[in-house]
Amino acid sequence: MIDAEEGLSDQDKKIAALAHDKGRGLIMALNKWDTMPQLKNTFKTAEDRIHFLFGQMEYAPIIPISAKDGTGVDKLLNTAIKMHKQLNQQIGTSQFNQALEKWQQENPPPTGPNTRFKIKYGVQKSVNPVQFIFFSSRVKSVSDQYISYLRNRIRKDLGFSLIPILIDVKSSSK
Repeated sequence: MIDAEEGLSDQDKKIAALAHDKGRGLIMALNKWDTMPQLKNTFKTAEDRIHFLFGQMEYAPIIPISAKDGTGVDKLLNTAIKMHKQLNQQIGTSQFNQALEKWQQENPPPTGPNTRFKIKYGVQKSVNPVQFIFFSSRVKSVSDQYISYLRNRIRKDLGFSLIPILIDVKSSSK
């Protein structure tokens, strides 16, 4: 819970970063929203500020609430339920690899002499935290940008839009 008037404290930042690194769901509730100016772009401005500070956590929902008035609490609870479902969602290996093949066709890995690799298959290792493992040739050539691309496609295409996704790349045996 973030005090809407004071903004993010150092403690808030540390907790959010830890939750992200551990693959835990995070909802940023902006409390005392009833005390904020009722201007057209107030929420958008607050949301943009938080996304600027936590660019890697754009998936995390930001919800304005007022504990005093009870406004926004229903949306907070509904979001928590959706997040819980996503954190415990299991994708079948066959479905996952069909999606992976499609993603690689749409955006193939780089093909330079030092950057060539092929992701052969992937599996979902765990739920809560949600973690995927990709098995690849030349693991060291798999760039952070390509991992980011795959993470974004998992979020978009497989229904993990509200949660962090952990990805590990391992060497595939020939």
